[in-house]
Amino acid sequence: MSKKSKESISEEYYPISMEILQSFPKYRPKVDLFIFQEDISQLYPVAKKDVRLTNEQLENIHEACKEGILFVSRSDQHIYVDLIAKQAELVLFNSHLLEAEIVQILFQALQMRLENLIEQPLPAYYEPLYKDVMVFTEYIWKDPKRLDAFVPKIEKNEFKIASHSITTLIIGCWLYLKLNKAENRKAFDRLALGLILHNIGLCKVPAHIVYKSSALNKEETEKYQAHVRQSAILANKFGISHAGIIQAVVEHHERIDGSGYPLRLTVDKISDNGCISMVANAFADMIVPKHGVPRVTTLEAARRLVKDTSLPVNLTGILLKGYSERHFPDE
Repeated sequence: MSKKSKESISEEYYPISMEILQSFPKYRPKVDLFIFQEDISQLYPVAKKDVRLTNEQLENIHEACKEGILFVSRSDQHIYVDLIAKQAELVLFNSHLLEAEIVQILFQALQMRLENLIEQPLPAYYEPLYKDVMVFTEYIWKDPKRLDAFVPKIEKNEFKIASHSITTLIIGCWLYLKLNKAENRKAFDRLALGLILHNIGLCKVPAHIVYKSSALNKEETEKYQAHVRQSAILANKFGISHAGIIQAVVEHHERIDGSGYPLRLTVDKISDNGCISMVANAFADMIVPKHGVPRVTTLEAARRLVKDTSLPVNLTGILLKGYSERHFPDE
């Protein structure tokens, strides 16, 4: 291995913090580990993935980590991302992760937690999701511009409950920050929780209806629309009672002209969080094929939404402006 400075090796290797090291299996690391030997300006291997460490090796590794000279190869990025995604809060402790890597980690963490909750909608599975949503909001709140890197990564190929909910989360949070300029952290946290949980009730709807590839009939539509009530029931089961969260969950299919469901609320009765959830959910629906309706591009979805008079134009206009000015890439 050629000589290089400690600073330059970050292009090929990650420095490992103690928090991240402690997230690895103690005696069998899942990645190759390297120590930077300063006297010869060179990295040398100190542990191989899945090979058991001796106590002496373990001590050397921990000492190197404390000194800031322990590294992992970026070629092991997929393994590293998987490990951190299981403890998403670690992204807040590592300044060496690239933005794209943090986006990937948080997407993966939220997807995993939400899929687990959909499979088993119990308070014990809600808590890990809650914690990771708070990691996401903490990361964004420190610099709202970071959210821009998440928008191009939203799901555009296939409708799945979890990925759809994460798209709604990303778009809804982006709309909130454009509208409110990061003024109220607690309100942002509550909105984010409502957005990611807005469709949780779909886990109670038969899968053949949720994922049907053609249009729903009347009976199927009634069963599908019941997911809003089921979402509210599950939110209560998880111990959620704050209005800001519940509004984003129960109002995402309402429309300002009263044509939505389940309560046919009009504009004066729909909350701000409900409006954001409504627009973000509609956008997420349009950019994937669903119930026999083909997907449209993100730009076309934004164009159609702004023409829909049943949606709040102040929000649809913000979204269209983002895409028409190529703030986000269209596919």
